[in-house]
Amino acid sequence: MMARSPRLILRTNAKSNAISGFTLIELLVSLAILITVTGAVFEQINSMQKKSASEAANVDLTQQSRDFLNQTVRDLHMAGYPGPGMYSNASAHPALVAYGLIRVSPTEILMEGDVNNDGAVESVDITYVANDPNDPNCPCIRRSAQPKIDMDSFNQLTNLLYTETQQVFPPGTGAGQSGEDLFAYYDQNGNVVDLSKGNDISTPQGIANLASIKTVKINLSLLTNQRDPVTGNFVRTSMSASSRLNY
Repeated sequence: MMARSPRLILRTNAKSNAISGFTLIELLVSLAILITVTGAVFEQINSMQKKSASEAANVDLTQQSRDFLNQTVRDLHMAGYPGPGMYSNASAHPALVAYGLIRVSPTEILMEGDVNNDGAVESVDITYVANDPNDPNCPCIRRSAQPKIDMDSFNQLTNLLYTETQQVFPPGTGAGQSGEDLFAYYDQNGNVVDLSKGNDISTPQGIANLASIKTVKINLSLLTNQRDPVTGNFVRTSMSASSRLNY
């Protein structure tokens, strides 16, 4: 048998290497495809993370809004209970008599009622605070409640403890405001009771005005100083609730 020449063997190996290897162009094309696919995957992951952060911010605002609205509605349902009509001599039980709404305005409600269902009357003050140099979370709404101590509804103890709804979008219909008052008042026919300048029970006219209120509407808007990762806008939520007075 005739042996193969060295030249023939060398030529055969070279041909085999050319078939089994990759050219530089093929490597560059593969690398470009890999980068494109990887970039698309990471873009989807980034988008999902932004949506998750956006949902978390909205859920937090929504929960805070619901907590405030639910508490305020419960307070108003108990306003005026137990009232003077439940006692033969109301003046003999000053700390046990609730006179309902005491002072109201578009940004405040001062009221009395057994809000804890424990047989004791509390003086409850819910008020909007536009600015507090010691509280970076204001504008805010603060609710304080303390046991009623005497007949004078305007001379109750000040409770230094309060719950706070933070980052409130300033209520009102002016420029830079939410577009609605925090509290709106309606009579038994659904007509607006104009209390834009506020009223209290210190005068006969004030007593009549507050007595005409049968429904209170609460309009709450919250606006954080954080931007929505998806839209780029500041995170905001708005909610409303109505409470019918029972006295």
